[in-house]
Amino acid sequence: MILVDTNAWVQHLRSKDARLVRFLLEHRVRTCEVVIGELLLGSGLPAGFASDLRALPRLPCPSAVETREFIERHGRTFRGAGAGWADAQIVLAAVKAGARMHTSDRAVRHICVEVGIALA
Repeated sequence: MILVDTNAWVQHLRSKDARLVRFLLEHRVRTCEVVIGELLLGSGLPAGFASDLRALPRLPCPSAVETREFIERHGRTFRGAGAGWADAQIVLAAVKAGARMHTSDRAVRHICVEVGIALA
């Protein structure tokens, strides 16, 4: 089970990510509402992409309270990392589900390593 973050999807849309394609063909990819929402706010999504993304299995998104507590618990990791609230929610969704993360974002990769999430 692999949670693909927003940055990885954006990179894939710009230049096909062969690993992500393989994960999709193996039915290992998951998403969450935060990723879907961030992508919908972007511009230039290919026709049909949003509906394809919504068809993927979803991981539950953490609440605002859970996310705040997670950030506080890992304050040193988040401080100065360059990650935002949505990144924290996506990482926490992976933690709670026991999912691996597929990301192209350096800050998110750092946070995943620090909190013990395996990278895909």
